[in-house]
Amino acid sequence: MKNKIKIVLFIVFLGFIVYLLKFSPASYYFFTDEGKEIFSQKFQYYLNHIGIWAPFIFIGFFALSIMLFIPASVFTSIGGLIFGHWLGLLLNLTGVVIGGILSFFTSRYMLRDTISKFLQKGHLKKFDDSVEKHGLSIIIYLRLMFVPFTYLSFAAGLSKIKFKDFIWGTIIGVIPGIIVITFLAVAVKQLIVTYKTPADLLRADIIIPLILFIFSFFIPPIIKHYRKKFNISDDIEKEVEG
Repeated sequence: MKNKIKIVLFIVFLGFIVYLLKFSPASYYFFTDEGKEIFSQKFQYYLNHIGIWAPFIFIGFFALSIMLFIPASVFTSIGGLIFGHWLGLLLNLTGVVIGGILSFFTSRYMLRDTISKFLQKGHLKKFDDSVEKHGLSIIIYLRLMFVPFTYLSFAAGLSKIKFKDFIWGTIIGVIPGIIVITFLAVAVKQLIVTYKTPADLLRADIIIPLILFIFSFFIPPIIKHYRKKFNISDDIEKEVEG
């Protein structure tokens, strides 16, 4: 009976997410370029007027957005635009990690007991046993492969992975992406504010984030080449590619 209640609650939760992201006005603000721009401006204006509480409000919204499957890049960019390089980086990392933890425990509490018996068959059992034994390296690999953040957090919660492996793998694995988006957002803001001549495009604070952004596209194929070092089996690789 208890498991059935958990399943019903999870279905209601998923139904709310589908409504929010597909049928409510929120879909416009988070999944269209024009909507993202409007939301970013309004949210920045709001945070700029609440003083010392702004970092805490930002982290809360960021963590909640992760649970609701809103692309992390939306709030990561806002974090860089409002708080700058280093504070923005710290707040972005904090928000995304808290969001990952909430997603992890939501799926583990609501669904793990119910579906555990299905994870003891065939390649699913191999996958479950693998993440229990090599969870840290596997999560680092999957984060660096840019597997959708919330999807992976929920999937990890359903597996036998240890929480400490999940959290440390997430922190290590998301740092490169968080750095790239945060620094790129700051660079774009600085360029818009200070641009005077084409020579401004060659400034280090503009060029370096751009180079990092371009390099980020090569991270997955480079990491994939060393997948055996991360204890990635063929079954896990098929799941990533699928």
